[in-house]
Amino acid sequence: MNRFFGYAFLSMFLALIPACARLPEYARPHIVQTNEPNKTLATGFPYRPLTPDDFRATSLSEQQLEHGDRIKAHAAMLIRVTGDSTFKITNGDFYGQMYFFGKIEHLAFEAVMLPDQSWWNPEIPPNMRSYVLQHEQIHFALAEIAARQLTIDTPKWASDVFVIELTPQEVRAELVRQVKDRINAAMEANLKRQAEFDEDTSLSFNPRWQQWWFDTVEEELKQTHRERSDPAKNL
Repeated sequence: MNRFFGYAFLSMFLALIPACARLPEYARPHIVQTNEPNKTLATGFPYRPLTPDDFRATSLSEQQLEHGDRIKAHAAMLIRVTGDSTFKITNGDFYGQMYFFGKIEHLAFEAVMLPDQSWWNPEIPPNMRSYVLQHEQIHFALAEIAARQLTIDTPKWASDVFVIELTPQEVRAELVRQVKDRINAAMEANLKRQAEFDEDTSLSFNPRWQQWWFDTVEEELKQTHRERSDPAKNL
């Protein structure tokens, strides 16, 4: 199903800026639209522990290069539907006119890291590498928590989705649009939390505060895994 979606992705930076009271605009996480979903997803992988080798972009974008001395890493991530998600489209006669009917059969979501669009500063001092990697891991975890929560919430609305159109293509397009709206809303909400995390940990080198965030997301990952694994709790 992923080939029918055009995705937006979360673009996030670690830029240690101790002289600022809050993150400057260039260092704030934001959402980027992409017109190449298949290429974007080709090398992406679902949630797992990260390594520096997962950041494969050779440089920052032209717009970011002027701030490259401050940026320690850039991570690109998105929320997508899982490969086992399915729509069901049928047809039938209604008052002498053939119509196509569509509904959601199964729908789940996952966060994906995009290594070809993620960058690791080769000049990171050795004593900061673990901090930078943990920082990006927390960004990934926050995106995965949002994806799992979206999956947990899906039974509350997906069964009510019913599309009637004149062609199967129109049915699929409308189903995709409704699912994309859910993904985009989840990403917008998640962006606020990503920014809160950066405000707490990107303005200074603060391992203790970042460890608090790490412990918090680890607990939320466990909780959302339990909830996602027991669909009956979400009905």
